[in-house]
Amino acid sequence: MAKSGKNVLPPNAFTREKNTAALQDNRSDSLTTLARKRRVVALREWFSSSLGSVILHFLVLLLLMLAFRSDRSGVLRGERQTDEIGIVLSDLNTPTEAVDSSDPKGNSNQTIKETVSSTETPDFLNNPNDLQSVVDQLLPSNEIGLSNKSASYSSILGSGSGSGQGIGQSVGFGDVHGSGRKFVYVLDRSDSMSWKSGAPMRRAISDAVNSVNSLDPQQGVNKFQIVVYNHDVEIFEQGTSLIDVNASNKARAVRYLRSLVATGGTDPEKALEIGIKLRPDVVFFLTDADEELTPHTLATIKRLRIQHKVKQICVVEFGKASDPRKKTYRQLAGENNGTYIFKNIESF
Repeated sequence: MAKSGKNVLPPNAFTREKNTAALQDNRSDSLTTLARKRRVVALREWFSSSLGSVILHFLVLLLLMLAFRSDRSGVLRGERQTDEIGIVLSDLNTPTEAVDSSDPKGNSNQTIKETVSSTETPDFLNNPNDLQSVVDQLLPSNEIGLSNKSASYSSILGSGSGSGQGIGQSVGFGDVHGSGRKFVYVLDRSDSMSWKSGAPMRRAISDAVNSVNSLDPQQGVNKFQIVVYNHDVEIFEQGTSLIDVNASNKARAVRYLRSLVATGGTDPEKALEIGIKLRPDVVFFLTDADEELTPHTLATIKRLRIQHKVKQICVVEFGKASDPRKKTYRQLAGENNGTYIFKNIESF
């Protein structure tokens, strides 16, 4: 039988070649699987490293921020936007006109009452007495619908009748008010107060008498004093500091006030300094001076008030309707936590 020209492998040789190919395929698959496993292990090691941890935490934080991002209106998702409700208080630095009750005609231009807030911040956290100045600025007399003479005002100050606690009593003098336990009255008795048969002097005495009589120890008031001045200074109970608030001292003070006669020139600075150095809570200062206070005087008074821990200086200015108001007297009250009022002597 003739042989064919085509090479034919023996059966056993063909089987060996087939097995070798299969073995090579299996080895290739094993290498691929091993490479995948190594990549997985490397990835796990990368995530377990500090860099991988930082990146992972960053991605989680980014997702949280996106989940709670604000919309255009500024309201976070899950929240409901509500209408804003607020209370607007009047600017206490703006003068407020008031009608003097003593004027039968009720001319509104006859008395201008100006409440001025202080630029200082009272330290009522360390000294509760300084809360008084805050309340006086927020609730000045006849402002914002609540008078500082009202029962509500007293309850805010914590001066309840008979308690003797809180920061003392709200006391009025010539339509200005101050609150505390100790009061000093600094009163002008110069010759100009004798105008119109002494009408301004009589009004000053009347206002002072009413104020002294209103001092109530049951509301925590315990000390007072009276300083009168013209070109010189005189102190009730000369040689003493503040005196006790009791029936006997109040009666003697009233008699002293009613004996005053207007005479002499006017030098308010020295009297104010003496009144402040008595260390009251409130100084009530009355004047009909023709001259403005100097910047040096204003600075001195403010420094002394802070040094002697006086809470307020309240100012009453007497003058004719045609007289210009003294800007520095209003400034004096404003820089010292007090209130200011101009009173027309032609209505007395």
